Amino acid sequence: MIPNKRAFFFASLLALSVQLNAQKEEVTLQQLQALAKENYPLLKQKQSYTDIATNKTKQLSTNFYPQVSVVGQATYQTEVTELNIPIPGVVGGGFKQKPDQYAIGVELKETLFDYGAIKTQKQIERESADLQTRQVDAELIKLKERVNSLYGNIYLQQENKKILLLRIGELDAKRKKMKSAVDNGAALQSNFLVLESEYLSTEQKIEEVNSNLVAWFKTLTLLTNKPLDTSVVFSDTKKDIPLQSAIIRPEMKVFELQSSTLELRKKMMDRNNLPKLFVFGRGYYGRPGYNFLNNDFRPYGMVGAGLNWNISAYYTSGKETKNLKLNNDIVASQKRIFEINLQATMIQQQEEISKLEKMIAMDARITETKTAIRKASSSQLDNGIITSSDFIVDLNAENQSQFNLKLHEIQLMMAKENYNTTLGY
Repeated sequence: MIPNKRAFFFASLLALSVQLNAQKEEVTLQQLQALAKENYPLLKQKQSYTDIATNKTKQLSTNFYPQVSVVGQATYQTEVTELNIPIPGVVGGGFKQKPDQYAIGVELKETLFDYGAIKTQKQIERESADLQTRQVDAELIKLKERVNSLYGNIYLQQENKKILLLRIGELDAKRKKMKSAVDNGAALQSNFLVLESEYLSTEQKIEEVNSNLVAWFKTLTLLTNKPLDTSVVFSDTKKDIPLQSAIIRPEMKVFELQSSTLELRKKMMDRNNLPKLFVFGRGYYGRPGYNFLNNDFRPYGMVGAGLNWNISAYYTSGKETKNLKLNNDIVASQKRIFEINLQATMIQQQEEISKLEKMIAMDARITETKTAIRKASSSQLDNGIITSSDFIVDLNAENQSQFNLKLHEIQLMMAKENYNTTLGY
């Protein structure tokens, strides 16, 4: 039998689809995750946090250098020191200090021992930056989960579309035969209308799938900054996904760093309360200088050592220590809550994986049976034994079983991927 024009067009369309499919761009889930991560604005903050910590530690290193100040003053006094007794070498038999006095010079001060306070402060800055970057990593897990969801939805709709295309091809062939039978008076018009209705309904479903795919690909393009459309093929859908076991969630490191930073702040507070020994040097030019009996402009200076101990800091250190301990208790509680929720999620995901594996095994047997029934119905319809409505029932059952099998296969793949993501991979 020579196919009519419409059948020939449909066959040509399928052939063209196969040819174009070979030219489609291929991407993997890991590539999409990497692109989304690279494009995510929050990622750029990680380097900023690191750079800020580097700058702060360099700034803290300057505390080891002598603290240098340039000072100067000019004053006029309403009263000055005056001696009316004869002084050898002084003309006039007395001395009177000049009322205008001047001094300009440099003062240096350097702490000899800080008990490791600067080193501790540097460590606090580094851990604070690390803490902030880990918090960014925790946010990136949410982004990864969103990409996973889009990937799973797109892949499911792509497989659904394949099933619908096979369905519409089967319906197209059947309705043409039925149309011919109706024209020859061998079948009722209602049998043709049932097939025609299902054909149009399937076309509508394909359009709905196409619309969903366009929307999801646009969202994926926005997240990855990579132009993606319905021609894209996921090339890693058949790979086996091994389940990981170790938990490497960034939140665990966040809790650890929060606790460590609180301990460092306690150590920093204790060291700041200790007495500070320092040396200093002062050099000036002016008058009268340290010898107030000399009114000449001249250089003069002083060197020495000193001790600075802020006793009043002990008034509040006890309460501050208590607050730090309370904050540490809060961190420990938050960590425990996170661990409980994480374990609960993992248990649910493990059960979901086990359930889907069992369902897939059953789906395969069900699909095989439904396909055999549909083939028998197809032959019976061609021979006029059953009506179009009877055939549609069996065709729907086969398509549903095919969809269920694909649905559970994709759900299993994404359940494994999400389980690994939950662990932090």
